[in-house]
Amino acid sequence: MSSEKTTDTSAGGYFSIPSGLGFPVTEKIFTPEKFTEEQKMAAETAKKFIEKEVAPRINEIDEQKGDYALTVKLLKKAAELGFLAIDVAEEYGGAGSDFKTAMCVSEVFGAGGSWAVSWAAHSGIGTHPLLFFGTEAQKKKYLTKLVGGEWTGAFGATEPEAGTDLYGAKTKAVLSPDGKFYILNGNKTFISNSGFADLFTILAKVDGDPKKSACFLVERGTPGFTIGKEENKMGICGSSTCPLNLVDVKVPAENLLGEIGKGIHIIFNTLNLGRLKLGAMTTGSGKYVINDAVKYAAERKQFGLPLSSFGFIKEKLANMVVGAWMTESAVYRTAGMVEERFKATDFKNLPAVLEALREYEIECAILKVAGSEMFWYIADENVQVHGGYGYIKDYLAERYLRDARINRIFEGTNEINRLTAILNMLERAGKGKLPLAKAGAALAAQLEESSGEELSDEKFALQSELVNNIKKMFFVAGGRVLEKFPTRDKIVGEQEILGRLSNMLILIYLSESGLLRAKEHGGEIQEAIVKLYVQNAALEAEKLAKEVLAYLEEGDMLKSYLGRLKRLGRTLANNLLDPVSLQRKIGDKLIEKKKYFL
Repeated sequence: MSSEKTTDTSAGGYFSIPSGLGFPVTEKIFTPEKFTEEQKMAAETAKKFIEKEVAPRINEIDEQKGDYALTVKLLKKAAELGFLAIDVAEEYGGAGSDFKTAMCVSEVFGAGGSWAVSWAAHSGIGTHPLLFFGTEAQKKKYLTKLVGGEWTGAFGATEPEAGTDLYGAKTKAVLSPDGKFYILNGNKTFISNSGFADLFTILAKVDGDPKKSACFLVERGTPGFTIGKEENKMGICGSSTCPLNLVDVKVPAENLLGEIGKGIHIIFNTLNLGRLKLGAMTTGSGKYVINDAVKYAAERKQFGLPLSSFGFIKEKLANMVVGAWMTESAVYRTAGMVEERFKATDFKNLPAVLEALREYEIECAILKVAGSEMFWYIADENVQVHGGYGYIKDYLAERYLRDARINRIFEGTNEINRLTAILNMLERAGKGKLPLAKAGAALAAQLEESSGEELSDEKFALQSELVNNIKKMFFVAGGRVLEKFPTRDKIVGEQEILGRLSNMLILIYLSESGLLRAKEHGGEIQEAIVKLYVQNAALEAEKLAKEVLAYLEEGDMLKSYLGRLKRLGRTLANNLLDPVSLQRKIGDKLIEKKKYFL
């Protein structure tokens, strides 16, 4: 193994610390097996809430037409249990729990369909800007109302011509001559909870100056502030999504959130946590849908046999489990690191808060992509398991699929999150925080001389080596990209290449997270999951690296680079595992247990 091992998480995120030719490896990561009794209790209480209050009314929630009384009623009930303010300090009416507990609840609430979207929009992006960046006066005035369920929050950033590109937002704020108000004019679109929210965090530019972005707390009912017509959506039909119109809206000057010039940063860093929690929510949703798939497969018969006895179905069920477990491993690994950073952060210091949230921007973007695409895969395969019935609205499979699709769009599209992850990685490499180009050159020389090393007899030795080889492939391809395009201005136009490198980052982070979890807590099924995922990741990473290099090089130079990748691929070529037997082992255990059991 060429990467040194470190247990230092205080210095920053996984993708922040140089460590040999690899990324830092923290052997002791946080995993679901380490949940405290308090965290388990919170998750169990959340599960009972979903099963008793939300699931029986899921159709009623989805059929709400402009009147969201049921959604608001359930939000108030969740508030009574402390679920609107899990990680908010007790002095503001919150539960005062740690961040990992908040993640546990987010995962469980992910199964709540449209209602879960309303809950997440309120307790996450609707509350976190105020929680992290508000003054004491603002928190005392508004935060207690939000966490107690008296008011509902929403987050207004997206505009008709500025979705992914928030720097292109046109909403303008001008200070009144007497200095008492900011006067806001502009339009927002696709705003979750807007049909019933009481408090909105609105992004605007002071004097229209792009360098003076700012956030403002705007109350519903403020003159000139109107809510448009509900959007008729494909999925999450029980959530409210409307445009906002601001015409000479007078907002008290004391409702400026944070500092002028920091508005974009507040939005982006709030989104980081939203993306991480979305990773947890899609994991929870995925497990819920797996339960639906295995239940139907066991009950439905074809040719006189249950569907679950057929190889194609076992394969689908196994792949669902693999995706959910590996994503969950990365989600809670990140949650553990974020909590450690939060403990060391002075939340009354705006620059420190921004830095703490930004530290995990790469990981959060990765988990948003991985979680949303994993859930989409599971929901889509569940429809396939159900066959024709999966296309009928009388079955939940149809709704799961429609609801799953939005996750790849909101909290930033998966395309922008892929770019966010890799551009931040390359930026950190360019600043010397990651020795990418240097390591790539050193690795090239090493590979020219190395004939490969024998694997040890240690458990997971092959998987450890494969994960390390994926990292090396990333260094070979990523290092060459940096040499060809040394500045951000030069690389931003190469989105297809950035996308491939970003996919390699996702494979690295999930592979290693699952591997480290299985080393510490794994049984027979966890071992099969890791073996299957890491082998597929190694095959996919080699393909991606070859495609990057084929774009960058030609002739003898290309042959030379492909030779290096071939050397890295020898470990897998000489130790290829049987994927079919691994899938059957996982699928059979799921069918035996009749539900997601890990």
